Amino acid sequence: MGKLSNFIIGAAVGVAVSAVVSYVFGPTNDAEYDATYRSRLDHALAEGRKAAQARQLEMQQAFVEAKKPKPKLMEG
Repeated sequence: MGKLSNFIIGAAVGVAVSAVVSYVFGPTNDAEYDATYRSRLDHALAEGRKAAQARQLEMQQAFVEAKKPKPKLMEG
């Protein structure tokens, strides 16, 4: 391959990478550019935090239930 084809391939890869980066870090469709601006990444991180908190609460409740003494059955 010649220098020109390497340049064209590199330019195409650069365009593709920049498109992905601008999509991830760019604004959402309903974004307004003010103090409450949030990108798609911000939305994804917030959703992840909410899911982690919900899962942590669920696991803590399961732990408390598991630590409760179980009633002993009398054989007789």
